[in-house]
Amino acid sequence: MADCERCGRSSRALSLHSIEGARMYVCPDCSRLGTPIKETSSRPVQPAGATRTRAPNPNKDALANRELELADDYHVRIQRARERKALSREDLGRMINEKVSTIAHLETKQLHPPDSLVRKLEKALEITLMERVEDVRATSAASSTGMTLADFIVKKKR
Repeated sequence: MADCERCGRSSRALSLHSIEGARMYVCPDCSRLGTPIKETSSRPVQPAGATRTRAPNPNKDALANRELELADDYHVRIQRARERKALSREDLGRMINEKVSTIAHLETKQLHPPDSLVRKLEKALEITLMERVEDVRATSAASSTGMTLADFIVKKKR
């Protein structure tokens, strides 16, 4: 059951109508306010509130596979490379189609860049901002000594 796009009532019999130039799926009561529209497109129009689910793209984010990670000193690398190429923030912004404020926020580490921006910066400045990350496995040292955090706190107080 879907909701009427005009009045919000739930109805099983929604139909597509043109009301004051807007195409809406409306209930039978609201349908008298407009003219019916026949759906001629091969792809059906979804009523408002209906959502499609899309599978996430595994190649979209480098952090999803955890092989590459943004370098901790990315802001320094960006600034040094820009200065080495004798570019102003405005020039770099024009090159990669970004605002000057974005470049400034990157260089002061106030902005964590998305992967698309990282790729543009790497290409324009001929630098590497992403680094390989090794898997770090935690070992339990507490189990070998038999101490817990509470045991440690108690021993420190004594």
